[in-house]
Amino acid sequence: MSWISRQGALTQAEMENNADIIISYYRSLGINDNTIAGILGNMQAESSINPEREEVGGQGYGLVQWTPITVLQNHCNALGLSPYNDGDVQIQVIKAEILNQSGVGEWYTSQAFIQNYYNSGATSDMIGITGQQFLDNSMNWSADKLAIMFMAGYERPSYDPNINHYQNRMQYALNWLSYMGGVVPPTPTPSYFKRNHFNFVLFNKRRRIYGQARIFR
Repeated sequence: MSWISRQGALTQAEMENNADIIISYYRSLGINDNTIAGILGNMQAESSINPEREEVGGQGYGLVQWTPITVLQNHCNALGLSPYNDGDVQIQVIKAEILNQSGVGEWYTSQAFIQNYYNSGATSDMIGITGQQFLDNSMNWSADKLAIMFMAGYERPSYDPNINHYQNRMQYALNWLSYMGGVVPPTPTPSYFKRNHFNFVLFNKRRRIYGQARIFR
C-alpha cells in the first residue's frame, strides 16, 4: 500500500488509506490500539493525515505539522532517515520523538507543560506520563483521553480551546478506534472535562499557535 500525499486536505477515503499504513506499522511495534487512535485523531486535526501537508500561511509541515519544517528535517538527519516528506519516515520520527531519543526528544509532560491545557481536556494525572507509558497505554486510558495526552505532551498547539479544537481531536480518536475495530465507550469519563482555569504560559512551543485551526472535517 502506498501513501497518498499532496497539497491540501485529503478525503476520508484517502485518510483511511494512510491510516491503514500507520495502524499496521504501529501495531507491529506493539503500540496500544487506543494510543494509535489518539495519535490518528491528532493527525487528522493537524494535517488530514497527509505527509506532505503544508500549513497555509504558516510554517507547519507533515503528518503532525512540525514547525518549522527544519525540526523534522533535523530529526530525520539525526536518526539517519530520509526523505523527510515520506510518510514511513515521519511515523518513525514521531515514535522516536515520543520516546525522547537523544537529539530528537519532543515529549514533555511536566506540570509546567500539562497545566496549560487544563482548559482543553488535560487532567493532572497526565503529569509525568512517559512516552513509553503513552505508547503502551499502561494507564488503560480511552482513545479520546490519549488524544488529549498526545496534544498536550507532544503537539502543544494553542492553549485556547477555541483554536486547538481539543474536542474534535477527541472525537476523531474515537472514530479511528471504531474504524480499527475497537469498542468506543458510550460516554466520556467526566474527569476528561474537568475545568481548571489556571493559566500558565511558560513555553515557547516548538509547534505554532495556529490561528484558525488545522481541523479537517
